[in-house]
Amino acid sequence: MPNVLIPTTIVQLVVAATGTLVATLGSVYYLRRVKLERPTIGAFNLRDVVILTTFVICLPLLYLALPQWSLTYLLALTFASALSMGLRSLLPRLALWLGVAVLLAANIWVARTMLGTQHGWQLYWILCDVIVLIAAISVANLFVQGGMRLQHAAAFVMALAVYDFIFAEVWPLTPTLMNRFVGYPLNPGFGIRWSVFGVEIGLGDLLAFSLYAAAAYKAYGPRALRIALCFILVFGVVAGSLTPLFVKDVTHGGLEVVVPVQALFGPPAFGLYLWFRRRYGPERTMAQFLAELDAAVVPDNAPVSP
Repeated sequence: MPNVLIPTTIVQLVVAATGTLVATLGSVYYLRRVKLERPTIGAFNLRDVVILTTFVICLPLLYLALPQWSLTYLLALTFASALSMGLRSLLPRLALWLGVAVLLAANIWVARTMLGTQHGWQLYWILCDVIVLIAAISVANLFVQGGMRLQHAAAFVMALAVYDFIFAEVWPLTPTLMNRFVGYPLNPGFGIRWSVFGVEIGLGDLLAFSLYAAAAYKAYGPRALRIALCFILVFGVVAGSLTPLFVKDVTHGGLEVVVPVQALFGPPAFGLYLWFRRRYGPERTMAQFLAELDAAVVPDNAPVSP
C-alpha cells in the first residue's frame, strides 16, 4: 500500500491545492468585482454562526436518511440555488437558468450512463468541479457581503474543526457520506479520477477556506489575504494531503483515506485571527471596504474642479 499511497497523496495534494486556490482567489475576485443583488439582511453575529454550524451538522444526517433518488433532487435544488445566486449578477435571466439546467442535467446524465469508462469518469469530475467551485464562491460571497466578519469566519472554522474530527475519527460519518456520494450525481466535492482511484476535497472544506480568505481580505486588506492564504495552503492543503503518510488511523480499509482537514486548519486559523486583531485592530465593515474600493479606482490624474 505505501507504494500506491505515495503517488496518490501527491495527486491529492495537487488537486486540493488547485481547488483551494481557485475557490479562495475566485471568492476574493468576486468580492472585489461583483455585488450580489440580495445579500443577507441585517448584521451578521455569532448567533448566525451557531445557526450555520447547526445546519452544517444536521445536513449530513439528512443526507444519510434520504433514499438515493430524493438525495439527488435535494442536491440539484441546493446547487441550483447556489449557482443562480452567484451568476445572477453576471448573466441574463434566460442564459442563467439555461446554463444552470444544462450543467446539472449533464452531470446527472454522465453519472448514470458513462461511469463505466475512464472518459466518463473524467467528464463526471469536470462537471462536479465546475459546479462545486461556483457554489463555493457564491455562498462565500453571500455571507461575506452580507456582513460576515473574520471573527465569525474564525469561529465557524473552529466549530468545523470539532465537527470534522468527531465525524471522521470518533463517529465515522464522513467515510459513509463519501462512499454514498462518489459515483452518484452531483457529488459535492472537487476532484479527479486517477487510475482506479479517486481523489477529492469536499465542498465544505472549500467553502470554509473561501469564507476565511474573503473575510480576511475584507477585514484587513491584501497583506492579511496573503498571510491567510499561506495558512490555508500549509495547514489546510499540505497538512491534510500528507497526513495519510504519517497517521495510519485516517485510512479506512484499502486505500480509502478520510482526513479531517478542518481539524488541522481550524485552530491555526483562529490563532491567526487573534493575531490579526491584535496587530491591525478593528476589522473593516462592508461599507468601509466598499468605500476604500471606490476610492482606489479613482485615477491619480483625475481632473480637479477649480
